[in-house]
Amino acid sequence: MFGIANNTEFLEAIGIANASEDTKQTIIAGMEDLAQKRLVTKLSERLTEQQAEEFSQLTDDQQSADWIKTNIPDLESIITEIMNDMKNDILEHKMAVVGQ
Repeated sequence: MFGIANNTEFLEAIGIANASEDTKQTIIAGMEDLAQKRLVTKLSERLTEQQAEEFSQLTDDQQSADWIKTNIPDLESIITEIMNDMKNDILEHKMAVVGQ
């Protein structure tokens, strides 16, 4: 959903575009997980109890993705916000994150 591995601009901005593939994959996996958690938090803040109950009844990833696209029309802007926040967090703490 976030496509971090394919986002060359993002990888360059946080300084890992030229890292070894192993290092890059490790960092990307952690970032994808964090982005997913941030998305769940943001969505849970926006859903009504009825929507949250309906969403919790879904049984597979495709159903969940379709439901989110239908019920959260500004999903792309939420994802962009999450990615920008993550980039800013990483750049702010770059020394601790990527050792540079």
